[in-house]
Amino acid sequence: MPSKIGVALVGCAHPHVFPRVELLQSKPDVTIVGCYDPDEELRRGVAERCDLTPYASSDALLGEEEVNLVIIEGWDTDNPAYAIAAAEHGHAILLEKPGAPDLPGIRSVVDAVRKHNVPFQIGYMLRNSPVFDHILPILESEVLGHVTLARFHAAAPVGGAAEVWQSVPGDMGGVVFTDGCHMVDVIVRLLGIPRSAKGMMLDVPEGEAVTAHGFKAETLSELTTSVEIPFGGLMYEDAGVALLEYDDKLAVFDVTGWEAHNWVEAWRIELYGTDAVLHAGLNPPWYRLYVRNATAEYDAGWHSWEVPGDLGVENSLVVDAPYVGEMNSVLDRVHRWDTDNYVWLREAEGVVAILEAIYRSAREGQPAQVRVR
Repeated sequence: MPSKIGVALVGCAHPHVFPRVELLQSKPDVTIVGCYDPDEELRRGVAERCDLTPYASSDALLGEEEVNLVIIEGWDTDNPAYAIAAAEHGHAILLEKPGAPDLPGIRSVVDAVRKHNVPFQIGYMLRNSPVFDHILPILESEVLGHVTLARFHAAAPVGGAAEVWQSVPGDMGGVVFTDGCHMVDVIVRLLGIPRSAKGMMLDVPEGEAVTAHGFKAETLSELTTSVEIPFGGLMYEDAGVALLEYDDKLAVFDVTGWEAHNWVEAWRIELYGTDAVLHAGLNPPWYRLYVRNATAEYDAGWHSWEVPGDLGVENSLVVDAPYVGEMNSVLDRVHRWDTDNYVWLREAEGVVAILEAIYRSAREGQPAQVRVR
C-alpha cells in the first residue's frame, strides 16, 4: 500500500485533465511524474500550463519507478490501449469517460483490469455530486413506493455538440455517447442495467448561424469565446432519445446538443412512484421530493434542498464538488490498493452496452437487447 502516489498523465486531449491536475497538485502525498500525449504541441502546451515534465513516449512514462497511478485523458479511440498498457505495468487507473469508442473497446479494458487486478475507476465525476448524499437515502427509505416511470435529461449547450470531443472519428456517436454517458452512468447507479433499449436519433442539416457562448475550440483554448456556428450539420447526432425497459419500470433518457443552458446545469433526474415523486439536479445539486403518503422519515408534502449559485460556462471544467469527491475516492483506493473493481467494471461495460443498444436500435428501427457479459 503506497504512502506516496506518483501519477502519470497519459493522453492530455480531454479538458477534464485540468481540474484533475489542479486537485492532484494540491495533495502533499501526490507527485505528478509527467505527462504524455502523441500530439507534441499539445503535450508541451499542457506541460507548460500545468508545470509538468513532458515525456516523448507513454512507455517511458509508464516505466518510471515512482508511478503507481495513471490518469488517462486521451481521445476515446486511443484510451483502451493506454489503459491496457497501464494495467500491464501494474498501475492503478482513472480512465476518462466513456473509456473507449465502442463496446469491444471497453470490454478489452475490463478484461485487462481483471487480469492484472489493479485499482480502477472511470471518470464519471458527476456520480460524486453532493445530491447523491441526499437522494440515495430517499431511495433506500422506499418513500417513493413502486417506481413505474423515470426520466433522465442531459444536454450540451449550443455549440457544445460541435466541439472536437463530441466529433471524434471512430466513436460510436456524438453528444449522446460522449456526454450522455454521464447520465447513463447515473441511470445504472440508480436503476441498474435495463433489459433493452429503443433509440431514436435526430440529424439536422446545416442551417442558419447561432451564437455559441463558451465554445472551446481545442484543449488549450479558453472558455471566454462566443462564436457563430451553423445550427446542425454535426459529424454525429444533434439529439437522441431512448426508452429503457426494466422488469418493473420504464425509463426515458434524452440528450440534445443544442440547449440554451450551460453544461450540466439543467440536467435532470425524475422518479415517479406510487407514494412520492423525486426530481433532482446534478451540478448545481438540488432535489425536490413530494410525499403523498407520510412515512416515519418523511412528512406528507414537499421537501427540498439545493446549493444555490450560478456556475456559468465553466461548469464541469473547473474544480468543484464532483471532482473533489472523485479524486478523494481515487487516491484513497490507491493508498489502500483497493482492487475490488466488480461494480466499477460492470458499470463501465454496462454504460457502453446501453449506449450501443440505443444506437443499434436507432439504426434498425426496433428495440435492441442490452448486451452485458
